[in-house]
Amino acid sequence: GYYLKTIKTIEAQLSVKDTETSTVVNRLFLLVNPAWRDASSFGFFASKQAQRDILDRYETTYAVDQFVVRGQKCSILKVWPHDWCVFASNLPYDKNENGDTTSDKPGASNFLGSFPERPPYEVLDGLVREALEQKRKV
Repeated sequence: GYYLKTIKTIEAQLSVKDTETSTVVNRLFLLVNPAWRDASSFGFFASKQAQRDILDRYETTYAVDQFVVRGQKCSILKVWPHDWCVFASNLPYDKNENGDTTSDKPGASNFLGSFPERPPYEVLDGLVREALEQKRKV
């Protein structure tokens, strides 16, 4: 729909030709929309076209997302050319059985793993579960 037409319009405007050679000049094209993660972000009817025209055409060069998994703040980070990295940290209001905060370094994150593709929620859940089990053993 609308977004696909808008992106094609922007691409046409960026397709500047060199006056001497009549070839298209390569330019950086930065597409930023945190809601566009996969084909389902575009709705049922536009999902196939969005997958083909946007998601499959451009490589993710930088992305960050944060959410809560099993009471832990979970962050995933992609910085080209590296893999997706997963980090977890305690939420600032977490307390242990003594009533103390669970982290001596508020905001400190623990690296949980890296993946060549964006890991699905099930993988993140498993990583956080394993990290919590390791923390309980210590």
